[in-house]
Formats: sequence, C-alpha cells, structure tokens
Amino acid sequence: MAIGLVMHFKGVKMDQYDKVMKDMGLTGNRSEWPDGIISHVAGPTPDGMCVVDLWQSQAQFDKFFQGRVMPAMQRTGGMPEPQVIKFEVHNSYKHGA
Repeated sequence: MAIGLVMHFKGVKMDQYDKVMKDMGLTGNRSEWPDGIISHVAGPTPDGMCVVDLWQSQAQFDKFFQGRVMPAMQRTGGMPEPQVIKFEVHNSYKHGA
C-alpha cells in the first residue's frame, strides 16, 4: 500500500536541503531517484523546510532514508531528523497520468 510522508525539518534552510539533494545525485536532468518513490515536493516554511513524499511502500522509503538520506545529511554538515507525519494513501491524483 502506498504511503504519504509529510516531513518538517525545523531550522533547515533551502541551501542545506539543496546540498543534501546534490550529494545524493537528485538534481538536474540526470537525477537517479530511488525505486518506489511516486512523488517528491519540497519548499521553505517560516521555520525550516517541508518535504512531502509519496512512496509505494514504507519499506522502500526506510531503505532510501537510512541508506542515502541519512549519510548525505551527515556528509553535508548535519541536519536534524525531521518531524514526520505518515499516512496510508487513500486517494491520489496525478495530472497528465
């Protein structure tokens, strides 16, 4: 079952997020997104960054977070672990699909 995650990275600036994404190779046309991701959006909030992901499964997200996100956050100067709201996807819409 697909899952949604709303992740709030308190105190994180957009440049820190960009460094982590670059470290993981997830910028530009040659990005190598992991298996299982359905969508990813991110943007600044008044007190940090918000990331909203849809994944095919919790296990795929966990593998990506532990294997790529956490090491990238450590290599780029550290970021706090996010506050996460998880939910099972009941309904979704993708424009153009």
